[in-house]
Amino acid sequence: MTSDVDILIVGGGPTGMTLALELAVQGISFRIVDKASVRSPFSRALVVQPRTLEVFNRHGTSNVEEFLSVGKVAGAASICVSGKKLADININDVTLTGTKFPSTMTITQNETEHWLETMLAKRGVKVEMGVEVKNIIQDKDGVNATLSPENGVEEKVRVKYIVGADGAHSTVRHASSLSFEGDAYPQEFICADTFMESSMPQGQAYMCLGNGAMIVLPLKDGRVRLVVSRPGQDTTRDPKLEDFEDFMQEIFPGGGSLHDASWVTRFRLHHRGVNNYRDRRLFVAGDAAHIHSPAGGQGMNTGIQDAVNLGWKLAAVLRGEKPDSFLDTYNAERHRIGQHLLQTTDRLFTYVTSTNPIFLFFRNLILPWIMPLATWNKARLRTQFQFITQLRIRYRHSDIVATANGFGGPIKGGDRAVDGKIAGPEGEKWMLDLLTPNSHHLMLFSGSGAKQASESELNRAETHFLEDTKTAVKVHTIFSGGQKGQAGYVDLESGLHKAFGFTDPGYVLIRPDGYIAHIGPLAALGEAAKWL
Repeated sequence: MTSDVDILIVGGGPTGMTLALELAVQGISFRIVDKASVRSPFSRALVVQPRTLEVFNRHGTSNVEEFLSVGKVAGAASICVSGKKLADININDVTLTGTKFPSTMTITQNETEHWLETMLAKRGVKVEMGVEVKNIIQDKDGVNATLSPENGVEEKVRVKYIVGADGAHSTVRHASSLSFEGDAYPQEFICADTFMESSMPQGQAYMCLGNGAMIVLPLKDGRVRLVVSRPGQDTTRDPKLEDFEDFMQEIFPGGGSLHDASWVTRFRLHHRGVNNYRDRRLFVAGDAAHIHSPAGGQGMNTGIQDAVNLGWKLAAVLRGEKPDSFLDTYNAERHRIGQHLLQTTDRLFTYVTSTNPIFLFFRNLILPWIMPLATWNKARLRTQFQFITQLRIRYRHSDIVATANGFGGPIKGGDRAVDGKIAGPEGEKWMLDLLTPNSHHLMLFSGSGAKQASESELNRAETHFLEDTKTAVKVHTIFSGGQKGQAGYVDLESGLHKAFGFTDPGYVLIRPDGYIAHIGPLAALGEAAKWL
């Protein structure tokens, strides 16, 4: 029995590979296996949210730029009912501030997987394809399992932890004591990636409602993704392009035609969630922990966030910096996010895809009246968009985040660290470009008011902090826009000082996953050192 690694990752999709990348950067030993022999050639998940781009950016700006080059910005969207356009939502109406990545991107899942494979290859890591995991048995000190390759000899391994990123039918979850409560949606859906010809503007999304629903999402190569749900759909045969085309004449403004489909399929959807993301030495992430509707493009992105949250915590425990109980915070922080996601996507999805004839009648009757009013309020749209982009996810309830006593700024411990432009020796950049996934980062702000701290004062605060903590921390000094001749970075137009509420000097201690571990006035920096 071999035990040359600490962690076995089961599942080589976006969630599993993101965890592998996080562990590789941290120098943790692991293996990652996937039951499939080859990767799916189909596009599957399409949407990459801004928060996912922020966490990928921790692995190098140039790497993320390569990733972005294969996608396109999700542009305008139109909402239609019974073949008539009701309202337009322009991406410029919901452009976000405080982030380097203000737009949702359409990047296919196979392109996301290819980028992650490339990133892992740079660190000498490769997913072991065609390897099934069997006989998972845990005890108080570790986990035994059998690796069964398609063409090879079975191998017995022992590791300290196993993470199941192996989808809805997770082998790891089945080996645990975790429940997976939920149900299937009653509707069956058909999906196609195809070229579409119509009189409507190309390159944008459409949500078309009527006697059923059709979603149109633009792809980079000029194709579109069509997803259709309608009453009385023929479930006795495979769907054909003509099925989509017939429905288009009824529900899409002006109708249209389709040709050269690269993928046509049918599927059912479930909404389920585990009762806990951890069972002693077994963990689940992504679809192994939560499956839900595709509403809002949340699924793949949520799995990636699961992996980022778990990765740095596993590394801290395996290095001896934290006790095993520290890993309980993975469930404490991510479980409620998963449950909220299940609830919100379920409500939206049920509203859009219901086939109940009474509900459809009233929905289609009322929407033409309320939709123009709903899309007119740009501030409300922007708030809703922030939730969809996952930039509003926060962990204020967590036991491992805190806000210094008496600090009244708008950003608290557990919040995502907001971003803004800074200037330094290498020119302008975004503050979150300074983050790396293998360390905490301490941002020391000079303050923007009359009590601004000098360079020497910030340097003394840095020295005292580093003397008082054993955790790896990188320190950056950020001065307000009005201060000249300072080392470190300058907060252009004092935008970051305003966002964090630092009129007086302050600090932000940022975790390796980009969330705030501790925040407060500079005078309370000792609290942050003790907190670590």
